[in-house]
Amino acid sequence: MSVPAFVKKKAQGARIIVPKIGAKDAQEITRQLAKIGSNLNQLAKHANQGGAVHAPALQELQSEVAKIWQQLT
Repeated sequence: MSVPAFVKKKAQGARIIVPKIGAKDAQEITRQLAKIGSNLNQLAKHANQGGAVHAPALQELQSEVAKIWQQLT
């Protein structure tokens, strides 16, 4: 949440919910998301050039997303 958004919500009396993850965990999640984004971009480029996207590549992405989801819940 940006600082202006925080101030606006607080001024309006909104209850702010503190994130359940620490800074170190947030950095790890950010790193994992960047890796997934890179892999997804490579798959999209390959598919857009007429290539087939292989199931193992998609399964790897699904696995990575599941790991991140477990960290967030």
